[in-house]
Amino acid sequence: MSSVLFPDARELLRQTRHGTLATQSTVLPGYPHASFLPYVCDEAGRVLLVMSRLAEHTQNVLQDEKVSFLVHDAAATLSGARLTILGDLLRVESEPLLLARLTRQNPTLAGYLQMSDFAVWRLWPRRARYIAGFGKMGWLEGDEWESAACLSLADEAQLLHEFANELPIQLAGIDLAGYDVRSDEQLKRHRFEQLCADVETVRATLKQLSRKQI
Repeated sequence: MSSVLFPDARELLRQTRHGTLATQSTVLPGYPHASFLPYVCDEAGRVLLVMSRLAEHTQNVLQDEKVSFLVHDAAATLSGARLTILGDLLRVESEPLLLARLTRQNPTLAGYLQMSDFAVWRLWPRRARYIAGFGKMGWLEGDEWESAACLSLADEAQLLHEFANELPIQLAGIDLAGYDVRSDEQLKRHRFEQLCADVETVRATLKQLSRKQI
């Protein structure tokens, strides 16, 4: 069941821009501390957060990396899809291509990294609970993020370079399932009609879109 749900769950992550991070409180041990934060996704659809070490939630994570993260369809309430990820939140070392993706996706968030107390953190899923309506719910295993095919950061960078002048849009990200467009300071998600198998399939799909002048 989970393998069927995973593509939609990962797409929800890519479409959503904010989520609720629950950390283990150090002030009141045993109690969860919830924070509402902006995020972007890495190439595999994992959550990336930019956090200050001075923040309460960061202090909590430094003591215990076990967290949960909730995202939901902002256009709906209980009728909309939602995903709760349980996993380990770990600091990311300097990765130029990852930083470039983060900057394209959310320049404001990336700008905080100019301050010495901010750093990038990645959520490594252990399990996740996805609910998208009656009869469409279940648990996802963390290794699905690892085993699912994804477009590498290097391939994404190459495609962005190739299509920079081919499409009448400002591409901010490309993956096997779709692409992100920056428009009027907002990021808009566009899903391909079909999931692409590899970089060549993505390239062919984008060429078709360029001929249609999306």
